[in-house]
Amino acid sequence: MWRRVYIVFAKEVMDNARDRRSLLVALIYPMLGPALLGVMISMVSSVLSAGNSENRMDLHVAGAANGPQLTAYLESRNIAIRPAGGDPELAVKNGQAEVVLIIPDDFSRRFDEKRTAEIKIIADSSRLPGLFALNRLAGVLGEFNRQVWEKRLSVLGVDFMGLRPLDIHSVNVAAGISAIDILMFMVPPLIIFNIFMGGVYLAIDTTSGERERGSLEPLLINPVERWGLMLGKFLAALLFTGVAVAVQLAAFKAIFDMMGSPGSSFVNSLDARAVAGIMVSALPLMMLAVGVQFIIATVTRSFKEAQTYLGLLPLVPAMPGLVLVFSPVEAEGWMMTIPTFSQTLLFGQFVRGEAVSMLNVAISTSATTLVALVLVAIAAGLYEREKLIFGG
Repeated sequence: MWRRVYIVFAKEVMDNARDRRSLLVALIYPMLGPALLGVMISMVSSVLSAGNSENRMDLHVAGAANGPQLTAYLESRNIAIRPAGGDPELAVKNGQAEVVLIIPDDFSRRFDEKRTAEIKIIADSSRLPGLFALNRLAGVLGEFNRQVWEKRLSVLGVDFMGLRPLDIHSVNVAAGISAIDILMFMVPPLIIFNIFMGGVYLAIDTTSGERERGSLEPLLINPVERWGLMLGKFLAALLFTGVAVAVQLAAFKAIFDMMGSPGSSFVNSLDARAVAGIMVSALPLMMLAVGVQFIIATVTRSFKEAQTYLGLLPLVPAMPGLVLVFSPVEAEGWMMTIPTFSQTLLFGQFVRGEAVSMLNVAISTSATTLVALVLVAIAAGLYEREKLIFGG
């Protein structure tokens, strides 16, 4: 019996290895997520680099000659002064300048008279580069304001330190995590999405596809138990899903090594331990995904109908991971009993190099495997029906 199952498995693997669409889904499609994430890392890195106080920043200033004291201080803080020609507001709206500082004609006179001098900042905070540039400029101007205020009070014999109502000391416990490392929260939902897509074409083609081609009925009259026939096809789809996940992890590792800056947690992600942990945690979910795919492919009446349902299927399990990108939660024991959600949490811990509880891995694996076996049993039962050759 197991030899016949292996023959079915080998036949499906060989047939789909020759099919360009199956190879596209298993080998090329998994690279799209890492490639997209790599582009996002590159774009965010460039924006953060512009907002870093250690890097030189170009600032367009209208009326720079009106405030030599201020412009000199800005240049001392690694900010290059550039002329703001034309309409400053239009330049910001069109993206020609991230931020424009306007210094009025009476700035120097009011400043020398120790009076309040006004300035105007034009920025577009809806654009990420503009927001970072605005934050950096606001911080530098705040420091300039404080230093001038302190000097003026000292001349009057007033203790500046005594006037401060609060002496604030902030402690950042992020352990070196930068804003760009938040993008790592996108890796788990991309893996989940790929799990539910890696073997989908094989699952559809081996049931709905063969039904439409008229090759399913002759196949069923062979001396192979129907559950064995389903199992061989199931294992073939499971293999293609595993290959898709392995290809995606390799692509993620290559992107992280290429795009990660020194000191970033990206370059230390997805080591051998993390990859092994993800594959072990993902295996039960792969079984569950293929089980769902076979059930849908069995009950649908056509290839297009199955393709429609299974094309939308990955969005459902990936949704919790997308939510966790913006609102991360701490993994708890009861969460490990929820398939897809528990894997999302575990994948995130493995990718970020956090401590992973083996008890949580065991609970997640057991719970998801149990659900997967139930789905496989349902798929095997559907293969026993005579309506299999008609669908529905």
